[in-house]
Amino acid sequence: MSAVCFVTTYPLSRQDLGGSGWVDRRLLPVFAGSADVEVVCVTGPDGEWTERFDDVDVTARAAGDVPLELRGDRLALARIAAGMLVSPEPYLARKFSVFPGWRKAVALLRSRAAGRQVVTSGWPGLVLAAAAGVPVAAHVAHNVESTIAVEHSPRPLRMLGEIPRLRRMERRLLGLPSHVFALSRTDAAELSAIALPVPLSAIDASGGRAVGFIGKASWPPNARALEVLLGPVHEQLSAMGVDVDFVLAGKGTEQFAEHPRVVAAGPVADVADFYARVGLAVVPRFGASTGVSVKVLEAAEFGVPSVLPRSLAEAIDPDGPWLVAETVDEMAEAIRRWHGGERSPEAMEWARKQDVARTAAVLGAAVGL
Repeated sequence: MSAVCFVTTYPLSRQDLGGSGWVDRRLLPVFAGSADVEVVCVTGPDGEWTERFDDVDVTARAAGDVPLELRGDRLALARIAAGMLVSPEPYLARKFSVFPGWRKAVALLRSRAAGRQVVTSGWPGLVLAAAAGVPVAAHVAHNVESTIAVEHSPRPLRMLGEIPRLRRMERRLLGLPSHVFALSRTDAAELSAIALPVPLSAIDASGGRAVGFIGKASWPPNARALEVLLGPVHEQLSAMGVDVDFVLAGKGTEQFAEHPRVVAAGPVADVADFYARVGLAVVPRFGASTGVSVKVLEAAEFGVPSVLPRSLAEAIDPDGPWLVAETVDEMAEAIRRWHGGERSPEAMEWARKQDVARTAAVLGAAVGL
């Protein structure tokens, strides 16, 4: 049996930390049934624990003391900035390596990678593998990190040269793995990588009639999306006489609970509760596009189609169950047509076709499964 060391960003049970873990929880079953798999997390509690996938127990480990989210910690940000003055690393690497816990994480990966095929999923895992100097059999790129930096890096980081630093490091690190995969078809073309479909599990279809948005409100792309949805899209729907409710979910969305169209907002303990009320997901995306939206994929698992821009549809599947809309008027019109029963793409049928076997055929060969 093959032995695999799967390097991810944070404990896979922490569904509240973002889309990276959502993807990795669906990739791990590709290996868990046919390989001896261990998981190393870049950040997480010091020690080991058990994750369970498809009735298979997988041991996961982390060294602890490597922070993940620093935007609200001014002291930590100042420490990183000072470190960048004496290092060529970009913020997206220095935010890990400047802290003492990073050395423990490097040592942990070196010890657990011995005798195993290393698969890194997401940028932090690749940064850790490069620091540890371990051979990487396969890397799964969730985004083109430099594209995100161009769009969202704040001015102080730009003044420190974040974008050129990140471009150089990204090119160098992506040259290390034997195989490079990308979740997005368009990212795969840009990175000269292989497009990797995310395996999905079809869940009972939703019977909801609300329009839904789910995501952390503080993340800049989500903040802008909510601004558009609750502002001009809402106003256009009102002008068209469309009486449809909005359901918002995710940390920080509770601030919009008093909006006249919002009937529920705030974090949810179980996303199934959100999708039970939602019949159409709205996933606006603005500016440069990279990666895929796990919320689009998650919605499809629940049989819920999405309104999304063409760039995102092409990144996932141009023939998928989407209502493509680029502008506020097009978004409002797509919602109107769905609400009026004119069009409801078959998301559940599409999700059933995205099974583990498709992904295993692409990714498994890279590690000898």
